[in-house]
Amino acid sequence: MRIADTVPLFLGYCHITKKLSQHTIKAYDGDLRTLTSSSTLTDDLYSEFLSNTIHNWLTNSDLKPATIKRRIATLKVFSRWLVKTKYIRTYPDDALSITVKLPRRLPRNLRTSEMKRLAAFSSEKNSEEKTEDREILTSRKEWDRATAKLSIEIMTLTGIRVGELTRVTPLDVDHAGRRINIQGKGNRERRVFFPDQVTSARIRRYSENAKRRFGSCEERALLVNGLGRDASEQYLRRIIRAYATEMKVERRVTPHMLRHTAATQLLEAGLDIRLVQKLLGHASITTTEIYTHVADYHLHQKIAKVNIRKRLENNR
Repeated sequence: MRIADTVPLFLGYCHITKKLSQHTIKAYDGDLRTLTSSSTLTDDLYSEFLSNTIHNWLTNSDLKPATIKRRIATLKVFSRWLVKTKYIRTYPDDALSITVKLPRRLPRNLRTSEMKRLAAFSSEKNSEEKTEDREILTSRKEWDRATAKLSIEIMTLTGIRVGELTRVTPLDVDHAGRRINIQGKGNRERRVFFPDQVTSARIRRYSENAKRRFGSCEERALLVNGLGRDASEQYLRRIIRAYATEMKVERRVTPHMLRHTAATQLLEAGLDIRLVQKLLGHASITTTEIYTHVADYHLHQKIAKVNIRKRLENNR
């Protein structure tokens, strides 16, 4: 059997046996499409093929380190499956024992002033929202706007990923407990919470408008596009970016920035990092720890702005 012939079998295993999300399977598929070797699958040939493939990636200036690191991670999962299914006898540790260092970059989160422009953190009795409810039923543009606002509010308050948000159905929302059941990465389930009944009321109102506009369907996603179809990640990215532009936020706003913002806000408010890890669905706390650096960075900025030394010198 050729190396390339095993890729569809591996993807089928991920889908049927492991029940991985379509997002993960799509990512694996994209990374493994480069494995087009017609070589017979033997231990020596496979190890040599991996070494050459990774060398080509590392010397390709068009590939970012993060892309190479992800591709190697995919090869490790794929190779372990090859050993498990006895297509090869030994795991190619030498070929895959390469460490790709990533430049240390702090997550981009939104400033408080930017969040105030984007998020409708106002009283539930806001008359503007009541007017908007009526327009939603007839205007496609207003539907997109309302979907963008609710998406921003949910992601900022809970820190969920945009892919997770697209999979939420009305049945996943527990209004009494003010929580949402989430199907996260690796099919790991968790719960996220919103702090008060305001978000709950806005979710109810959005669902009622969807029902009036598109008909009742409990299996439909919580967020839908202007045609009544399940909102995709691309759709949410587009309408959030458009809404941010409308609100005169100069930076390009992405759903992941909202997730970063939620994590940073929670840590700055004093929430234990272990609880933030659980809320965000991180498998390792080292992933969550990056946000402590963001909080420290802002603390450093505030301390520099206060400049205690100057205050003391001026008051001698």
